Amino acid sequence: MTTTPPIDPRGDVDLINCDREPIHILGHVQSFGCLIAVSSDWIVMHASRNVSDHLGLDAEDMIGRPLRDLLRDQAMHDLRSRLQMLSGEDSIERLFSAKVLNNDDRLFDVAMHVSGRSVILEFEPREGEDGRKDYLSYIRPMIERIKQCGTPEQTCATAARFVKALTGFDRVMVYRFRPDNTGEVIAESAASGLEPFLGLRYPASDIPKQARELYRRSLLRIISDVNDNVSEIIPARNSEGAPLDLSLSGLRAVSPIHLEYLRNMGVQASMSISILQRGKLWGLFALHHRESRVLSYELKTACDLFGQMFSFVLEQIETTRAHADAERARGLHDKLMAQLAEGADIEQDFETVVRGLSSSIQFDGAAGWINGRFQSVGTAPSEEEFLPLVRFLNTTATSRAFATDNLQKVHPPAADYVGRGAGLLALPVSRTPRDYIVLFRQEVAKSVKWAGNPEKPVEVGPHGARLTPRKSFEAWQETVRGHSAEWTASELRVAEAIRVTLLEVVLRISDAAHRDRARAHERQELLIAELNHRVRNILNLIRGLVSQSRSETTSVTEFTETVSARIHALARAHAARLRLHRHRTLHSV
Repeated sequence: MTTTPPIDPRGDVDLINCDREPIHILGHVQSFGCLIAVSSDWIVMHASRNVSDHLGLDAEDMIGRPLRDLLRDQAMHDLRSRLQMLSGEDSIERLFSAKVLNNDDRLFDVAMHVSGRSVILEFEPREGEDGRKDYLSYIRPMIERIKQCGTPEQTCATAARFVKALTGFDRVMVYRFRPDNTGEVIAESAASGLEPFLGLRYPASDIPKQARELYRRSLLRIISDVNDNVSEIIPARNSEGAPLDLSLSGLRAVSPIHLEYLRNMGVQASMSISILQRGKLWGLFALHHRESRVLSYELKTACDLFGQMFSFVLEQIETTRAHADAERARGLHDKLMAQLAEGADIEQDFETVVRGLSSSIQFDGAAGWINGRFQSVGTAPSEEEFLPLVRFLNTTATSRAFATDNLQKVHPPAADYVGRGAGLLALPVSRTPRDYIVLFRQEVAKSVKWAGNPEKPVEVGPHGARLTPRKSFEAWQETVRGHSAEWTASELRVAEAIRVTLLEVVLRISDAAHRDRARAHERQELLIAELNHRVRNILNLIRGLVSQSRSETTSVTEFTETVSARIHALARAHAARLRLHRHRTLHSV
């Protein structure tokens, strides 16, 4: 199997390979620490050349030697113990204030993790008083304050201020990824005099796919100096020809594209703290500083813990919002079920349903396609325009709502009525035939504040024609035509709940119709049985009259007259009984 070679961070990276740049195997580390990779039996497999600067060891001389020959026995014991504590494939353990060298009392902080068949050890010298601060004690009160925030927006704004106070960085932003992988700064705390980035949008190419994956796996990332002289890892490949995977390395060198990006923003040092939701990358705390910075292990550990706890709190707040949406949907469910009387149907009560939906979802018009009939209220396409849309909706997934804020993109004929229906939310309310209630939103010209023109990412940089981040970072206004306001996650949750409610109404109507048919069938059966009984009685009576008259007469004429007289007498008696029954009924009322 061919392995992609590591990229020299000083080499050329162009726009074509940017999204495929193997940033996890760049083969270099930053200078504020050094790296040693060992096998499962603690033989040195790789080392960064700057082990000589930090540990006083020769990188080339270390390769193939047991690590115990190079470090203190106590340090080896502590490292082995920490290795046993690694709990998962992406877990990292840290050893603080360790004396690792023989005949040398200098202290080092060590991080360790497993990468493939190697154990990676990263050593950072412990210097100054900053490393002695108990940063972890700050986290609990910070989280308790954040818990009191009522919305995700307030939560992020408060967290940005706390992280800035904790770390001392010049700027802290909360950067949220949107469904299309573009990013938006939704909260910011910045030093005075800095240009605000709050509200700016960034194209997906600014944080490409492989970078987002690394942010998901490694929660903390620091760049101490964008002009750092990085150190090479030797050998570049192992005996099987594979480079060392540095996905979880805290010392991992930085993509030249990202370094240029930061320089163009006037940033000298940066750090990111990942925000995860249910194992997926929700966003980042992005920290920028105008001077180079090396953070102590205590501070980095505190930031790591804060990021994990913040992700948990944010998820709780969003879950609470989802529960509130569910309660709102249940209230609308009860209201609709009460308003739609027994025996009514969605076609007859279409406007009632639409009024109910308008209390929870914003829209400009609605159309219904029920039992092959078209209805509409408000601003909506005409019936002629709607019929092709029904056929398009029939191709979407069954048993769930369908939403888009750019209808003409998925259904090109919608371009003819984009002013009346730029976006839609369709609720299927039956299976056969497919019936729909469709909510429409008018076109909204959205002014998006992009950090540079997303349609023009290629400029001439120091390495030739290649991707260079926007240099000015001034807000560039992009007017998006053909879009409606976006359907929020809250609105989609309510819509899905109401779709189920409307299906319940349809089923109730179907059940009522089935019961009516059953009752009619039962009445018909009883009527037939009663008629059969009466016919049998009449036939028996006639048979008796004929038999009696035949025995009392001697001629056909006399027989006929006798039978006729007796039938007339029975008819008069029956008429008299009917009159008496009506008289009694009238007086009883």
